[in-house]
Amino acid sequence: MRAEIIKKLGGMLLALSAITATGYLSYCLSRNAEMRALHEKAERRLVMSSATLFAPINKYSYLPALVALQPQIIDALQHQDDKQRLRLANIFLDRINDSAKSAATYILNDKGVVIAANNWQQPTSFVGQNYTFRPYFQDALRDGSGQFYGVGVTSLAPGFFLSHAVRDSDKVLGVAVVKVDLSDLDAGWDSTRLGGEFFVTDEHGVIFLSSRADWKYRPLAPLSAATREQVRRTRQYDAVLKEPLPITTLAQLQPNEALADIAQNDGANGRRQARYLIKRAPLAGSDWAVNVLIPAADANLRAVSTGVAGAGALAFFMLAVMYVRQARHRTREREKSRQELERTHKALEQQHRELQTLTEELRITAITDPLTGAYNRRFFFETAGKLVSAVHRHQSALSIVTIDVDHFKRINDLYGHPAGDQVLRKLTEICKETLRETDVFARFGGEEFIMALPNSDSTAACAAAERLRTTMMEQTIVVSDTPLRITLSCGVSQFRAQEASIDETLKRADEALYEAKNSGRNRVVLR
Repeated sequence: MRAEIIKKLGGMLLALSAITATGYLSYCLSRNAEMRALHEKAERRLVMSSATLFAPINKYSYLPALVALQPQIIDALQHQDDKQRLRLANIFLDRINDSAKSAATYILNDKGVVIAANNWQQPTSFVGQNYTFRPYFQDALRDGSGQFYGVGVTSLAPGFFLSHAVRDSDKVLGVAVVKVDLSDLDAGWDSTRLGGEFFVTDEHGVIFLSSRADWKYRPLAPLSAATREQVRRTRQYDAVLKEPLPITTLAQLQPNEALADIAQNDGANGRRQARYLIKRAPLAGSDWAVNVLIPAADANLRAVSTGVAGAGALAFFMLAVMYVRQARHRTREREKSRQELERTHKALEQQHRELQTLTEELRITAITDPLTGAYNRRFFFETAGKLVSAVHRHQSALSIVTIDVDHFKRINDLYGHPAGDQVLRKLTEICKETLRETDVFARFGGEEFIMALPNSDSTAACAAAERLRTTMMEQTIVVSDTPLRITLSCGVSQFRAQEASIDETLKRADEALYEAKNSGRNRVVLR
């Protein structure tokens, strides 16, 4: 009897050991599976988030360099006391900023003072502000370009600043800056939809983009005295920097992966600890890091529940059921991830199409005079070279006509610059109506315009210039209730086959123009 009792007790102990071992094994297997699932989920979120985070910034990466090449900007920096040149630069920046949908576009001289900006007419205009302390200005002077994230000193709006040096030959005249608005980038980061929390840190470990508003502008660790001084000097987080995030690392799983608790306010219940699996990755091309936080508090509870449910005779069955459910869950997650990646790909394609459209708009802006809508000097010289090549290739004729508005300074002095602008626009309108599609009409500077007439000898060019002069003289332009009659002086010259470039033809046309001006104006002279 005693032996039988001992045997039963032994069997019970063996069964209990087997149940305990099965439960513990189930618990261990389940916990490892949960951690792998959290790791995979964090990895997917990290890949998707990193791929799309820089898209709004990359859309504008070329814009500061393009602005720095514009003749209006270079001209304004070379003549900072000329109000008319500064006005044209302000108008150009306003048009560029409106077309690109950027937050701000402005120009600093080599002393760090803003001389022109898209918001030049607004109360919060940047014009006159000194931003020498900003790293994007210092980097552009030193390296040719720069970038910097920070809170706007004047606007108090956060943004990403892209800069590029403005040069004339080898001399740096100033810096072109484009500000990209990132204030709404993290507004759509819903933790429920993302399956966790998400934030981006700068090179100092300060959170500046986050799915949690109360985590924003908080460092992950106390800042050193040198770092605090640098942040104060650059005014990167002017008046918004907060205390460090109360985070406690429980385990370092991988070099860029950890299990940690974060203290959070819980309303009337005070503070509580929330546990996360944190996955981190650096952003290529920057000093930033993307951090994905997947809630991990329930992982251990699920593992314990699985171990208890798997104990005994149903342990393997329950494990099989869990495996099937987990497999289905992973299938749904993979399909969901595939669909999200597909949506992201389509969004990037749309952004690419928008970028192509914007590039074409900027190309047109770069070759067009902003006041009259005519082609500018830069486009004329680019086209003139092609026309000369065609003349040499086909043995055809090419003539140049230079045009100058008579007594234009008197018009500006008597009626003001808006009246002069109206005259220039009217001249442009008449030229576009009378010229052929193959003819090239451009504003050469001030009140001087130029025409290139392919397949036209000097006789045809003189006739075209005479038609333009007569048509303009017959027009009445009303300025301040005063009718004005405008006359033109024109110089004509035909390109000669022995000439290698258009320069000699231009010189003769200019000499003919001066002769027309000196011999009484309102006439066409051929040379």
